[in-house]
Amino acid sequence: MNKISILIIILISFAGMATAQKSKLIGSWLMIKADVGGEVQNPYFITEFKEDGDFLVMGMDAGTWTFNEKSNSIVMNSNLDKDFNGEGKIVNLTGNELVVDKDGGRLFYKRVGTDEITQTNRNSGFMGMWKFENVPYPEATTLVTFTAPDKFTILQKEEGMSANLSGTWIFDKQSNSLIMIGLRGEDTFHGESKIVKIDAENLELENNGTVFKGIKKAQNSIKIERLTFNEDDFYNEDGDYKYYDDEEKLPWRDWAEIEANLLNVNQLTYNYSTLISGTETFETKTLSADVSTTPGEEGFRIDNIFNGYDRFTLPEDAELPENSEYSKALYPLTDDIFRVAGNEQITTPAGTFNCTIVEVASDSDVLKKLWVITDKPGFGIYAKIIEDNPDETWGHYSVYELQEIK
Repeated sequence: MNKISILIIILISFAGMATAQKSKLIGSWLMIKADVGGEVQNPYFITEFKEDGDFLVMGMDAGTWTFNEKSNSIVMNSNLDKDFNGEGKIVNLTGNELVVDKDGGRLFYKRVGTDEITQTNRNSGFMGMWKFENVPYPEATTLVTFTAPDKFTILQKEEGMSANLSGTWIFDKQSNSLIMIGLRGEDTFHGESKIVKIDAENLELENNGTVFKGIKKAQNSIKIERLTFNEDDFYNEDGDYKYYDDEEKLPWRDWAEIEANLLNVNQLTYNYSTLISGTETFETKTLSADVSTTPGEEGFRIDNIFNGYDRFTLPEDAELPENSEYSKALYPLTDDIFRVAGNEQITTPAGTFNCTIVEVASDSDVLKKLWVITDKPGFGIYAKIIEDNPDETWGHYSVYELQEIK
């Protein structure tokens, strides 16, 4: 074999090694640690090196990358963040580990696979919603929801305010830990949490030396029915309101029926369920409305509890709305516009009722759908109410459902 042949073999061998090295880089890598000047950080974000030369950071197109075989390094050119730009010397590269020296720091990556994450997460026991009391501080509540394949949402609540967070989660079976990506350093559960305990009802996580204890919230069976009509549907092309006569179709107009059916009713009990933002889970509480009538007169009073509280759960300095004018309606619709949309028989825990359906639009972009009972018992009261405000920032969705007539 001559020198030229030997040289060709060597070059082919080096080319093959370079190709193999580049192939090892292709895929998704989770940065688990960054050692910069002796200061160790745990950034926890996923970088995906694609075969076509593009790379993604947390699913977002971040720029391009190449493998420099001469210096055994990764060269990145980012349009997302200048900190990604430049050349990183590969110190170690195996099937599951990548260590890179870049800009005076050492970066540590762990390979992650989408299919593997999906399967491991599904079997982890985390799926669903967990409630942590007095987290992140006393008198606050944190609700964490884990969904398939790898998304989480966090709702932090306290009196008068709430905050929403979201990101990606990974259950690491080997280290028995939970990694939550997308949180800031000061956020509770940021980074890696050791799993102290997990079963069908309890979850304990240790994060930065603190143990957090949560309980599993049962999934609610309430069906979400988003309301699709809008205020424009109540007017014709000339801007005239189309449903002036619909008020006469409501059962509230017949005092004799109201008196005959509700004279002996003392209280109505409802479940009030509010959809937790970013989830399909509801928080539910029970509200009671006291009822009183005056026999022989058109006198009728019922607590208006449809602001989310009753006389037993009144916020500080709040009062129940007045509701003493029977002539307007059993429960006032104030100045909202409404229409009768048909009839339907529905079943609630209080029984099965024939109902008139009323659709309501308000000037605050809140839509309502009301089921008004038209048979005995409970003539004229609500069997169910859906309240829907689809605004992305201030929106809400809630359901009132009749539980008992006493």
